[in-house]
Amino acid sequence: MASNQGNQSLNKAIDIIDAIADGHQQLKGICDYLNLPNSTVHRIIHGLIAARYVRDVKGIGLVLGTKMIQLGNRAQKDMPLKEISHPYLCELAELTNDTVHLGIKDEDEVFYLDKILGNRSIQLRSQVGDRLPLAGTGIGKSLMIDMPTTEMKRLINKQPNLDVDSLLSRMKEYAKHDYSFDLEDSEELVRCVAVPIRNKHNNIIAAISVTSITPYMSDSRMVELIEVIRGFSKRISEKIN
Repeated sequence: MASNQGNQSLNKAIDIIDAIADGHQQLKGICDYLNLPNSTVHRIIHGLIAARYVRDVKGIGLVLGTKMIQLGNRAQKDMPLKEISHPYLCELAELTNDTVHLGIKDEDEVFYLDKILGNRSIQLRSQVGDRLPLAGTGIGKSLMIDMPTTEMKRLINKQPNLDVDSLLSRMKEYAKHDYSFDLEDSEELVRCVAVPIRNKHNNIIAAISVTSITPYMSDSRMVELIEVIRGFSKRISEKIN
């Protein structure tokens, strides 16, 4: 029983941290968002503030604390993939003039580890640390390439705006040639070309993408970019292995 209560308290604390990270900065807003009693949330927040996971900033409200920043920095150091890949991503962005992303699979989502801006004056909504549905992004599709068809279908079905049969047909082509496209699947005008990064056992551990908008991403250029990105993926893979 004590263990159960401990797990419930931990889960609530994690939910509160997530809520604050999502922009809920007032006690009442967090209570309403999580459907938890004021007293429970107040007690947990008090403990999180004492442990430096949360800060209460005058005039702003609750924000993530310095402990979270320290843990984030430690997590990045413990993840050599980003450090190894970064110079290659910078080179790829310079070569293509477009924005380059590095992402890994995190359950049913792609987690963006790195983002290098291109030289064009284009604003893309993606940010390092963002999580987006796998099937709704080009980089996510590359992370799905080795999945069974049933798993691909499940992930595509989670995105109501996607045509299941059409995307499954595309995924078969992507799996055959080890690349993927985003053809304005989730955001108007946004197109990207992505390629998986594989380890020495040929397992997909991450993916990289080059992203731009339709005027700079004709069908023919997207095809040309496959081999370019594949070359960078191979160089990163060799460094990791």
